[in-house]
Amino acid sequence: MKLTHKFAAMTPEKRPQDPHMDGTGLRSKRWSTAAEYPDTMPQVIKLIDAEGRSRIYVPILQNGGVVDSQGFTLDPEDD
Repeated sequence: MKLTHKFAAMTPEKRPQDPHMDGTGLRSKRWSTAAEYPDTMPQVIKLIDAEGRSRIYVPILQNGGVVDSQGFTLDPEDD
């Protein structure tokens, strides 16, 4: 059996926007956590747009360590 978490689509009105594509009005906050690389690489980044919409980005972890994505694969759903 495969457990898959499904999310609703993140519509533009729910996520931070950069209408001028130049970063105007965007702010970010960075936090370092007790992760694999606590020195110069922030482990949590919060992006906030001019209207106050925000998203928090965190690294992907596998077995407790930060990993780089090497792409995605799509497995057919089990019937």
